[in-house]
Amino acid sequence: MGTMPLTPADIRNKKFHTVRLRPGYNEEDVDALLDRIEATLVALEGGPRTGPLLTADEIRNSRFRTTRMSPGYREDEVDDFLDLVVADLAGRGLGQPASPPPLPPRAGQADPGQPHPGQGQGYADPNRTDLPSDGPGMAPRDIREKRFATTRLTTGYNEQEVDDFLDRAEYSLEVLLQGRPDRATLTSAEVERVQFATTRARPGYDPAQVDQFLDELAEEFRRHERS
Repeated sequence: MGTMPLTPADIRNKKFHTVRLRPGYNEEDVDALLDRIEATLVALEGGPRTGPLLTADEIRNSRFRTTRMSPGYREDEVDDFLDLVVADLAGRGLGQPASPPPLPPRAGQADPGQPHPGQGQGYADPNRTDLPSDGPGMAPRDIREKRFATTRLTTGYNEQEVDDFLDRAEYSLEVLLQGRPDRATLTSAEVERVQFATTRARPGYDPAQVDQFLDELAEEFRRHERS
């Protein structure tokens, strides 16, 4: 493809060789990322935008599960192609994640123009001091859309346990925002105390990233419990 900009067709038509009996990248994981890349390029070319634009940093930090007994994409081919995508998006000014768009104002919010205080990960910035105490913070969708890097040969958190817990957290935050704390199934204390099974021989979520997000989540729950 040389130095020509990548097109959605370049992504859609990209094929990788598959490997067996040695590590390869999980095909579904790679295909899902390619779908997001294609959607980003479609939007950049003036087509419909179906979600946030993917950035070079997000691709650079992406992780895939590995396979050995089942077919997987050749890791070197995937890595080389993603290097091209990273360079392409960085050249278009999509090097780092942008701040998320403002959230719709909640009922009774005094200033409908108040910007959402989140940063790239979608949760409130604890260093902001210029926001009203009752301003918008984390939203249920920030929990639902949260993604963590996966580990391979190091200890990780059991993915299913983390996902199930975040489902409860999303529901609890939703009812808290509706003014129904009696229906919440989690408290800030429970978020702080939660423990997950660990994995080593199979993929797991990066513990540091999960713990950091749980700290933010616990603080968000405390904010509602104080109100």
